[in-house]
Amino acid sequence: MLRYAAMTQILHVVVVGFHHKKGCQVEYAFPPLPGPADNGDQGLPAAWRSLPALALPDGAHNVEQDTTYFLLPSLDDPDRAVFGISCFRQIATESLVSKASDVTRSTVQKSVCVLSRSPLFGVLKAKLQLITQAYFNEKDFSKVEVLSQMHANLAEMFDDGADLVDGQAACMDISVRALVKTFRHRVVLLFKLILLEKRVLFHIFPVARLGDSLVALLSLFPGLLEEGLTHATSTVKPAPSREESPTRAERDEVKREEPLEKAEEAVEEEEERAKEGREETEEAREFEEKEARSAEEIEVRDAAPGPPTRPPLGEDPLAGKKDSYGFPLSIFTMGNIFSPYVGLANLEHLTSKRVRGFLVGATNALFLQRKEYFDVIVTLDEEGAGSVDVLSPELKRALSLTAADLRFADHLIKNVEATEDDGPAYEGGNEWCREQFRAYLLALGASVRCDLAPTSADFGAPFMAAWRESVNARRWLEEGRHEDLVGVMPGHPFAGNLGVYDVVLRVEHSVGGSEQARKALSALSSTGKSLSASGGKMKSNLTSWFRGVTGQASSALYAATTPTETKETSTPSATPEAK
Repeated sequence: MLRYAAMTQILHVVVVGFHHKKGCQVEYAFPPLPGPADNGDQGLPAAWRSLPALALPDGAHNVEQDTTYFLLPSLDDPDRAVFGISCFRQIATESLVSKASDVTRSTVQKSVCVLSRSPLFGVLKAKLQLITQAYFNEKDFSKVEVLSQMHANLAEMFDDGADLVDGQAACMDISVRALVKTFRHRVVLLFKLILLEKRVLFHIFPVARLGDSLVALLSLFPGLLEEGLTHATSTVKPAPSREESPTRAERDEVKREEPLEKAEEAVEEEEERAKEGREETEEAREFEEKEARSAEEIEVRDAAPGPPTRPPLGEDPLAGKKDSYGFPLSIFTMGNIFSPYVGLANLEHLTSKRVRGFLVGATNALFLQRKEYFDVIVTLDEEGAGSVDVLSPELKRALSLTAADLRFADHLIKNVEATEDDGPAYEGGNEWCREQFRAYLLALGASVRCDLAPTSADFGAPFMAAWRESVNARRWLEEGRHEDLVGVMPGHPFAGNLGVYDVVLRVEHSVGGSEQARKALSALSSTGKSLSASGGKMKSNLTSWFRGVTGQASSALYAATTPTETKETSTPSATPEAK
């Protein structure tokens, strides 16, 4: 087995092509792959047999160029991950200066991949796109010098003792702003969803947008991209079967032999002690029957299904990588898998008993027909707005956004929309958004630590209960006291009394974020203060007006305004000072 140098970050540069008979296959690799050279796939190791299909994803023929991210198990340690980024293009066959004899189609598809130890998706994306374009511009795919030179340049850039993942490199060129604009208030729901370690499918096309959305979502968690994905491909170790377990076999053997041994001893004593043999025999028989009944009870108890128990945590693989707050959280460990892209061939792996949860992306529409495999499906509607379909009623209750959550989301949306994409302003930028979620997660953790209902209610009681049962929360709580968390105030950063503006936020969240609803609600939000002083008559008129827009919106409006009719309302500020 190949052993890479400890500091090696860039492992391989690989070219994958599509053959009209053989399908996707590896055509070139530098350095050479460590698998058998005679397997017809450039020495592709068995552990990486899914690489060709991941590098040329479903629907690649429908786009001129695109980029995808994926994960593979490490060849050094199967419990660790290797991170891949692939840039694929297609070119007309007639444009090639030199072409292979087995090229029969009008276009040729190929992808150039980089495999690395660290998730350098954003850093490598622009560089790989340029190199792939240069490779295609040669119009002769046998000229691979540009690829070997790219490996040398990347190795020099990332392997020269530099601190690669310093909190910036992993998140570089990853747009959180685009994620907020796409999912709006639901970005908070997705953040909370990741903490619960469920079976989540993102179905988005094109594949570049899919990968960017997933990586941007994970970048909201402190340290998760930098240090928390190293075990995102590992599965739960299978428990030894009853036949294979030496402990159980030995125990069963003892159960069977002990009564027999006791009986034999009783018979021998009966022969030696003729007068007292009757009493000894009776005692031995009683003891034998008691042991036999006990052994039967134990076997029945072992065979009968018991109440569900939480899996034992064992040793935390991220223990040595955490900061003074306990970040990154151990979310993608113990069989909770992350993969920005999977194909149909990976579906069987996801349904394995060794996988307890996953966050994966796909572009094949067939995934949407297998809803029984998922707890949540995330898609984009025709207008490009994010949609989150929670398939379990219990999980839907846990993920229901509170009024404080909606204020937090509104705070994000307003600042992001007020800032230009390429503007120099910090507020509303990508790093600013990550800082907001970091503060949210710290407040959430402090609220769980103090375990007081008033401080936890604004995060949602069902969500708090569900999160406590997750592996990452259990590990974090069992780590003991996090010294720096002492200075964090428990409670939601946007806690406050309900007001009419909360009605506006609830309606916008309920109508699904359609463009028509956003325009109507934008006009309404600008007059929120006057609405709060208008009394019952204005509320009635408002309800009637919204009924014409959407029945769902009017129901949400009525539900939200009814509890506040008997007390004075106020419009909370959309800033943390609302507390």
